[in-house]
Amino acid sequence: MRSLLNPLRYRPALRRRTYATLGGNRLNQFLKISDEVRSAVAAGKPVVALESAIYTHGFPHPQNLDLARAIEKTVRDNGAVPATICILEGNAVVGLSDKELEQLAESFGKQGTIKVSRRDLAYVTGLPFVDSLNKFVGGTTIAGTSVLAHMAGIKVFATGGLGGVHRGVEKTMDVSADLTELGRTPVALICAGSKAFLDLRRTLEYLETEGVYVGTFGDRKSGQPVQYPAFYSRGCGIISPSVVQDAKEAAGIIYASHSLGLTSGQLFANPIPKEYEIPNEEIQDIIKVSVEAAETASTGNDVTPFILADILKRTAGRSIEANRGLIMNNAMMGAKVAMELAKLEEEGAQTQTTAMPHMPTPSASSQAKKTHKKTTSDIHKVDTPEVLVIGGVAVDVNCDYVLRTASTDSTPVLHTSNPSIITESLGGVANNVAYALHLSGIKTLLVSCTGADISGSWVRDQMQKRGMDTSGLASSTAYNTARYVAVNDGKGGLFVASADMNVIEQMDPENLAQATSSTGAQWVVIDGNLAAGTIVEVLRRCSKKGIKVVFEPTSAAKSTAIFSSPKKLGTFPTASLYAAAPNAQELDAMYHAASDAELFSTELPWWGIIDSLLLDSEFRTSIDALSRSSGVDLVSTGLVQKAVNLLPYIPNLFVKLGEKGCLVVSLLPPDHKALNEKRRTAGAVVVKARLGQDTGGLLVRHFEPESVQRVVSVNGAGDTFLGVVVAGMVRGEASLGSIVERAQRAAVLTLQSTQAVSEKIRDLVWE
Repeated sequence: MRSLLNPLRYRPALRRRTYATLGGNRLNQFLKISDEVRSAVAAGKPVVALESAIYTHGFPHPQNLDLARAIEKTVRDNGAVPATICILEGNAVVGLSDKELEQLAESFGKQGTIKVSRRDLAYVTGLPFVDSLNKFVGGTTIAGTSVLAHMAGIKVFATGGLGGVHRGVEKTMDVSADLTELGRTPVALICAGSKAFLDLRRTLEYLETEGVYVGTFGDRKSGQPVQYPAFYSRGCGIISPSVVQDAKEAAGIIYASHSLGLTSGQLFANPIPKEYEIPNEEIQDIIKVSVEAAETASTGNDVTPFILADILKRTAGRSIEANRGLIMNNAMMGAKVAMELAKLEEEGAQTQTTAMPHMPTPSASSQAKKTHKKTTSDIHKVDTPEVLVIGGVAVDVNCDYVLRTASTDSTPVLHTSNPSIITESLGGVANNVAYALHLSGIKTLLVSCTGADISGSWVRDQMQKRGMDTSGLASSTAYNTARYVAVNDGKGGLFVASADMNVIEQMDPENLAQATSSTGAQWVVIDGNLAAGTIVEVLRRCSKKGIKVVFEPTSAAKSTAIFSSPKKLGTFPTASLYAAAPNAQELDAMYHAASDAELFSTELPWWGIIDSLLLDSEFRTSIDALSRSSGVDLVSTGLVQKAVNLLPYIPNLFVKLGEKGCLVVSLLPPDHKALNEKRRTAGAVVVKARLGQDTGGLLVRHFEPESVQRVVSVNGAGDTFLGVVVAGMVRGEASLGSIVERAQRAAVLTLQSTQAVSEKIRDLVWE
């Protein structure tokens, strides 16, 4: 078992080449990526990296905080996710909360606040690791920000101005680390050119030597030469090496560079808006005096801050206005470029996916000749999965009762043999979810175990025929391959079932948890067939790495396993679980298990979240109305009450109601659009939380069921539903309605199929 789930088996060639996935747990001891940024990168959404040295060593407090918020707002307003990067409490942090922005801004001018380049990263994160008294706050320069952005998988970085070759370099050897970083880190930089007090000709020559593409945004079609900008000025008298017409062209250059595997970055110079410009002739006279003063007054890291402060004095504040104007302009352009790049990457991914189904699948005979041992070359042939599914794979045996009389009673008779049509298929909850994800075009790895028996070989053969990766399957000589036997009534409904999942329950928790750290997947789905201790360990590992975990309860009895170590669950917004998909019976069992574990105490963080929702009589009236309009008893059954109480621990609940549809109950972040929409969606209740809380509000929404002409078998329908829901979330679909409705259509296709997951869901149209 250990050898088959060895961490070395999960070191694939990365689709997104990020240090974060290569470094595993060790890297995550030093690098903290916010949930928002991590999710956006994983989903291929546009993200813009932002430096922080400008807040710690540029703008004073509180102007620096106002600027930080304004820049992040500009990025968001233009469709991208801002990722401010800095050092806080001795950790490298990518993506800051507003409280963290405040902490960073307040560090301006304080002793111990460090300006952090590449060379400083190990120092400022390493010392706190061995001595907790040394917890630095640091503003990252362009070089430091680029390194950390690349580790987080971010490809676009917007800032003010670039460092470069200093005047008098033949004496001082003063060349900014920003230039060498651009030459070795594939992150595109958008700035207002190089700072005007530098030797700009030598700076451009140095960038050429480093293999860095340099282009300036301008009108190439006008026929007029476009000058390279010099921070405060739109031109410096030097013709730009290249001209870029707009954000779309810039994105095309970045996309091609990454596709070609080039390891250098790109520099896109974005001239300062005319209204903020200080003409080159005017600023050069001031710069000359400031540079001369700096030669005797400062050295090293202090040179640039000294010159900028001196220029500020000599321009009577005009330089800081120009600085602010150009930074905001670059943030806007950075967001536009990131948006265009995300579109190109999505188109490229769709092109690759279209070609995939035509690839030949190895024959069963050729696979049988292979051993379960991995060679080094084999390891690098496995793609990085987007979703890791951990749990049961089984042989499903369906016994469909056949009516042989005119009786209207379609129920099998107990204590005797019943005429049935018996079929076998590949099943198991985790396997079903994984196959639904696979059919939805999501790269998926199933981590499970079979017996070393004929059934185990058959399971592998069936998965290979489906084109699924079997490298996550271990083999046990101590237990049989899992089996699930369902006896269905004459209408296709479940009458009784039996399951032998011992081989799944005995899987090594340490190895399974390690698999979550080794694959690079940002989403994990676990099923209730896992042992309680295994679930707790997987949740702990995933929580540390910021991986989103979705729970399929499997049955009422097994749904309570997540509460076996209640203190380790965490609460929103850092809950260990991201979502779960119970049916009504499983929801009831989960609610009572949490209550028995005393998780609903007013002394716990749970109460602060519940209290912030302000669930008053108006809310109860709205739920009563929703209950009447939906035809589902949401009140006396306690469905909404139970779900809401569980939300701080599981922020997104998709409650499967069978022929009555689906109930979604979710905590909303403060910026969720549903909180501010004037027209409410039919079948939905939205509540705004009290201001000042991490929780923005609450959503309760009922989805009508899809019509079903004829039910062949209910087996696997719920698993299909969850798999397609997760696929929608991984794809980053903004519409909850489209996610759930597509998942319901997929479940109906499975209900009409003899298979545990209908292959027809492959044909469902994704937006």
